[in-house]
Amino acid sequence: MRTSRVPGPLTRLARGHGVTRSPLCRSTDRVEGWVTVGAAVLVLCAALWAAVVAVGLYQRAQAQAVMQAARQTSVTAVLLTDAATPPGDTSEQGGASPATAVARWPLPHGLQRTAPVWVDPGRHAGDRILIWIDQRGNRVDRPTASGILIADAVGYGVLVLTVGWVLLGLLWWTVCGVLDRINAARWDRDWARTGPGWSRHTWQ
Repeated sequence: MRTSRVPGPLTRLARGHGVTRSPLCRSTDRVEGWVTVGAAVLVLCAALWAAVVAVGLYQRAQAQAVMQAARQTSVTAVLLTDAATPPGDTSEQGGASPATAVARWPLPHGLQRTAPVWVDPGRHAGDRILIWIDQRGNRVDRPTASGILIADAVGYGVLVLTVGWVLLGLLWWTVCGVLDRINAARWDRDWARTGPGWSRHTWQ
């Protein structure tokens, strides 16, 4: 007794997209099948490329953050005045208005500097705050946290992946639409050639 093998899922998928040697498959079906296979491979390549971009951006940003941190120092500044809100400055969306206060902090060479700094409202004279200064003693922004660098890199990677998948989807949809129009035109030509004779045979 001869038994027949049940086709596996990959075989059924290939047949469904025309990637077979069946004589019933049209040439356009085979083209569509290979286009689908190519699109699937490019989808995986896009995911790999997005991961490479994300890792590269993170490594570059981390190297810049390390260089920036090497030129900066954290010091403790002492407020000499209470925090005051500049006249005419209003908060947006109910948030706290920025305030300034005069502060004094040590410089790398042992001297001290006194200058106004931005502080949270409610600060008073004598409060101590942690600030970051450069090699000249000027206040600078604190180094970017590693978590923010990772989040930015992941965001760029997702953006690259999304754009790549959208472009591949549009390309695949366009090719399939062109093939569908070719199939429809062939069907119309075949029916125009065989339809009248088929209709007469049916009515007889």
